Amino acid sequence: MPEIIDPGTVRLSNADVLDFLKRKRLLNAQDVASDKAAGRPPVELANNYQRALRKHERELSSRKYPYADNPGAYKSSNRIRSMALFAEKLDERILGPLEAKHAKHDSDVPKAEMRRRLQREQDVKGLTEIEHFQIYNLAPQCVETLQNIVVDWEARFTADEMEVLLSTVNEVYRCGAKLPGDVNGMDVDAIGTNGEVTEGGEGSA
Repeated sequence: MPEIIDPGTVRLSNADVLDFLKRKRLLNAQDVASDKAAGRPPVELANNYQRALRKHERELSSRKYPYADNPGAYKSSNRIRSMALFAEKLDERILGPLEAKHAKHDSDVPKAEMRRRLQREQDVKGLTEIEHFQIYNLAPQCVETLQNIVVDWEARFTADEMEVLLSTVNEVYRCGAKLPGDVNGMDVDAIGTNGEVTEGGEGSA
C-alpha cells in the first residue's frame, strides 16, 4: 500500500482505502487515549465525520469484494505486484500475439506501416488505468461484468480475447492465499517488496 499523506494525492484501490480507514480509526482511538492519560479533554470529532468513516469501512469490509478471500493478490505487500503480474500476462496473451498476426497479414506492406498498424491495435487493446483499477477492485467472475468495465469492448476486443481477459482476472486476482507466477524460478510470494527473497517465502508487510 502506498504511504498516504493526503488521501487526495494518490489513486487508491478499495483495499487501500479500507486499510486507510482502519488506520485512521486506530489513530483516533490512540488520540483519545492519549488525551485521557494526560488529563486533557478529548478532541471532539464531528458526528458526520465519524458516521462517514464507519459507513465506508462497513461497506468496504463486505465479502462481496475480492480482497476478503484472496490475500495472495490483495494483501498490502502484494498489491502492486499482483497488478503488475496481471498487466504482464495480458501483454503476453493479448498484445503479444498481435505482432505475429500483423507479420502474417501485412507481409505485403512496408515494415514501417506494419509497425504503425501494430502499434495502433496494441494501443486500442491496452487497458486504461481506470479499467485496470476497476478490474482490480471487482475481479469480475463473468464476462458480462467485465463488459461493463471495459469501454467499447466490442470495438476493441474479440469474444475470445474477452475470455482470455476474464481467465487472467481469475488466475491472478482470484488466486486465494498465494499469488501465482514464477520469477527466476521462485514463486512471486517468495520475493520481497524490494526484490529480495524473504525468509519463509513471505514478502514483508
